[in-house]
Order: sequence, then C-alpha cells, then structure tokens
Amino acid sequence: MFGLITGSGFYDIPDLDDRRVEAVETPFGSADVTSGHWRGRPIAFVARHGSGHSVPPSAINYRANIWALKQQGVDSVLATAVSGGINPDMGLGALVVISDVLNFTSGRADTFFDGSHEPFDSSAHHVDMTHPYSPELRGHVLEAARLENVDVIDGGVYCTADGPRFETPAEINMMRTLGGDLVGMTGYPEVVLAVEAGMRYASIGIVSNPAAAVGNAALTANDVFEMLDDVTDPLHRIIDRTISLATESGTLANESGTS
Repeated sequence: MFGLITGSGFYDIPDLDDRRVEAVETPFGSADVTSGHWRGRPIAFVARHGSGHSVPPSAINYRANIWALKQQGVDSVLATAVSGGINPDMGLGALVVISDVLNFTSGRADTFFDGSHEPFDSSAHHVDMTHPYSPELRGHVLEAARLENVDVIDGGVYCTADGPRFETPAEINMMRTLGGDLVGMTGYPEVVLAVEAGMRYASIGIVSNPAAAVGNAALTANDVFEMLDDVTDPLHRIIDRTISLATESGTLANESGTS
C-alpha cells in the first residue's frame, strides 16, 4: 500500500473515497491514520501536524506515525516538506525532489532501535543511509512530474531545524556552507525512521519563502500558507501519477540494509 505524509498547509486528501480515520496503537504511542481509496487506489495518510496544525514540529510523534503506516501495510511513503529556500536558485514555489538530509535538531526520538520498546531489541542496528531517499521512488516522482508537465528540481539537501521558530541568518549561513538547499522542521527523523522500518521514502520540498539571510523581509506563517495555494494542483497531480507509477511497477521491495 502507498502512504502519504503531509505537513503545513496540506491537512487532508481531497476526493478520498471510503474514508476511514483510525487511532492506530503502536509500541511508540497512538497515531491518527486516514485510509481509503484515492482515485481508485488504496492509500493511508498521516497529517504530521494534525487536522488543525495543532502539533508543533518538535512534538510530533514521528516513530508512531511511521510505525502506524507500517502496521497498515504501507511499504512506500511520499511526503511533502514545506521549506525555506537556502539555495537562491530554488525560487518561490519551486518543487524539489529531495535527495539528502542534514540534521540540526536535538532531543528527538530518532530511532526504533533504542532498546526501550518491544519488539525492538537493544542490539546495534547500523542502518545504511547512503540513499536516505529511495532512488526508485524518487525516480517515480521525477517521471510523474515529466508526464504531468510540471517543473521540478532533481535533488536538494534538506536541513532540519527544531522550530517552531524560524532560523537566524547565522544558522542559515551555516547550513548553506555545509551544502544545504532547503530548511524545514519535520524532515528528520521521519526519513531515517522510514528507512529503519524498511520502507521506501521520498519527499517533495515546496519552497514557500526565502530563508533568513536569503530574503530581506521578516518571515511570517501567513507568507508560507499563501504560497501553498499556487502549488496544490500540480503537487496533487504529481502525487497521483507517482502512486500510479509505483503501483504499476510492482517493485515495492525493501532497499535498506542493516547489519
């Protein structure tokens, strides 16, 4: 089954038939999962921040969200990531098929293998992160964009900050020096948990605003949300086509490796 995880500005999936909302119990707590059929295909869907943007980034139960989707039979996840633009070549409204991640968060529960929850033991699990974003699923997203005639950027490094505040100019300059292209508050640990769970994971970054030190104006949440209206239709078209391509390929195998 295909799973979707959406963030700021995207709290629901339109035209979802046979809709069912369930509080799924996991070893890491409960997660609300909406399942149904979207354009004839079964999907499961999690809104990171809740239906009314009530959960701040640092308080999201990432482990419960990922494991709840896993329990529902999801093996491929496509996420959205509303982001500030660090790379000036990625303009407002750009859609970026993210290829790597830098973590600047602290204190988040970022592994299943900490020995504190069944059925996970305390032995070392060294999970390969050479390709944190599934090359196969990224390929489907890129092909979907081509078929839908939507411009996307192939590759970008997503930096994750704790939030909920925006970053300082000095922080953005540091991230840019280290190779960051985008900045957001939710990409980590979501991506690494998906890999640990043996799921294919891809994410589309949506540049909603210039990051601090890139733009001159002070940032507000309203600036972010206003930009999202313009990308909703092309984003939904890419998601729809990606699900179709992934389903038709029939290749939902685990790409991750542990030792």
